[in-house]
Amino acid sequence: MKKRTLSWLILISMAVVGINSLFLLFFTTFQTNKDSCLIYYNGALIFHRGYYINNTPYLPIGLFGTYLNNQGMKADKIKERLVIDLSKQKIVMADEATTQFIKDNAGSISIPLRNIEGELFFPLNTTAQFFHVKYQVEGKEIRIKDLRSQTDFHAPKKRKVIPEGEKISLAWDYAGTITPSTPAIKYEGLDILAPTWFHLITNGGGNIENNGDKGYTDAAHAKGYQVWATITNNMSTKGSTAFTTKTFQNSVLLNKSVAQYLFYSCLYGVDGINIDYEDVADQDASGLVAFTSLLRNYTERQGLILSIDTLIPRPWTVEYDRAALANNVDYLAVMTYDEHYSGSPDAGSVASLPWAEEAVQATLKEVPSSKLLLGVPLYTRIWTVDNTGKVIKNPAVKMPAVRSILSEKDLTPVWLEKEKQYYVEYPEDLYRNKIWIEDSRSISNRLNLIAKYDLAGAACWQLRQGEDSIWSVFQGMLKENQPMDVYQQPY
Repeated sequence: MKKRTLSWLILISMAVVGINSLFLLFFTTFQTNKDSCLIYYNGALIFHRGYYINNTPYLPIGLFGTYLNNQGMKADKIKERLVIDLSKQKIVMADEATTQFIKDNAGSISIPLRNIEGELFFPLNTTAQFFHVKYQVEGKEIRIKDLRSQTDFHAPKKRKVIPEGEKISLAWDYAGTITPSTPAIKYEGLDILAPTWFHLITNGGGNIENNGDKGYTDAAHAKGYQVWATITNNMSTKGSTAFTTKTFQNSVLLNKSVAQYLFYSCLYGVDGINIDYEDVADQDASGLVAFTSLLRNYTERQGLILSIDTLIPRPWTVEYDRAALANNVDYLAVMTYDEHYSGSPDAGSVASLPWAEEAVQATLKEVPSSKLLLGVPLYTRIWTVDNTGKVIKNPAVKMPAVRSILSEKDLTPVWLEKEKQYYVEYPEDLYRNKIWIEDSRSISNRLNLIAKYDLAGAACWQLRQGEDSIWSVFQGMLKENQPMDVYQQPY
C-alpha cells in the first residue's frame, strides 16, 4: 500500500507540475504582447489571445468550429477574408421584401480579417450575431457568452433623421484596407463622417469590396456623429467604366451589387449611404438613375439616408441626370473642387469662388436647394512651374502643411479679391512654387454661398486634410449664423 500511495503521489505531483507549466507558458505568451487580451467563453478562460484595436475586438480564426460555429461561414486564409453565404443564413431585415431581396441576390459577402503578428483575426463586433453570442470588453479581457437565438442576423429599420431648417456638414473620410480612427473629439461644426468603404469590384460578378469597420461606426456614434458609408464604382481602376456599364445593363449584376451595398451598410450599422460613381459613360445616365432608384427603394425600407455626388454641370458631365437623381435621394453633393486638378496643364486654384458659384447656380436649375450640398475642398496644391509656366508637378497638400511652409519660409501671402483666396509663390531650385491657399477665410467665403442660395449644407473632401480649427468656421456660419466678416482677418 505504501508503494502504491507513493506512486500515486509522484504521478499527481508530475500532473500538477505539467499543468503549472502549461499555465506558465500561457500567461508568459500573453505577457510578451502588452496589447493582447485574455478571452473568456461562458466564464471560462480559454487558451487563445485576442486584441482590442480602435474600438473593435479581434479574435483568432482558430476559434471557428471549437467555440464559435456557423456552417455558412468560412475563413479564406489566402485572401484574408471571412466569407459568409447569406443564402444559408437566417437573416431578418426591416421588412419581408427587403429580407427576400437580400436572400435572393446578395450571394456571399466577405469581412476583412486582420493579420496580427502573422496570425489571422476576425472582428467580433461584426460577427457576433452570426455566432449567436454577445460580448463585453473589460480592460484587457474579452468576455463572450452564448445567446439562445434562432436568427443569424437582424437589421431593424432605423429612424431616418432629416433636419429641418438646419444646415448640415459632411466630411468624407478616405479609408484604405484599414480604416483610420474617428476624430478624437466631436467637432461642433461637423455632423457626418463618410468613410469610403464599399466598392464595386471591376469584373467581380457584381460583388462589392468591403473595407468596413464597425468599431469606427460605434465610436463615431458615441461622439455624436452620423456615419454615411460611401460606395464607389472603383473609378480609379482600369476597366471600371466598362464594368459599370455592364452592371447597369445586367439585372443579375445590378441586383447583386445593390443587395450587397445594402447588407454591408446594415452590417456596419451606418445611418446612410453616399453614392460616389464617377467616370460613368455618357450613355449610362439612365442606368445611374435606375441604380439609384433601386437602391432608394431599399434604403427607405431600412430607414437609411441616401445621397449622391455629381460633378459640376458641363457638356462633358451629361452622365448625371441631376433632376432625376435628385428625385431619388435625400441629398445631392456637387463636387465644386478640382477646378485645376492633378492633370491640369496650367497652375491655378482648386476652387476659386466665381467658378464654384457658377457651378452652384447651374446645379440649382435641376436640383432643389433644400437637397444640395456644396463641395468644399480642405486641400490645395503646390504648383511647381518652370520659367515658361509649364507645370512640373502639383501634389495635393493638407492645410497644416501649407501653414508650416509659410512659417518656415517666412512668407506673407497676398489676398486675391477675385478668387477669394490667399496666394503665395516662392522659388525652389530652378523653378517657382505657387499655392492658392485654403484657410478659414477662403472657406468662409465658400460657406457664404450656402446662406446666399439657401443650400442644405456642405460636403468636404476630405477629413484628414483639414486643420482641426477649420470646423469652428463651419460651426459659426452653418450653425450659429455668424457673418462672414468674422473670418476675414488677414495673415
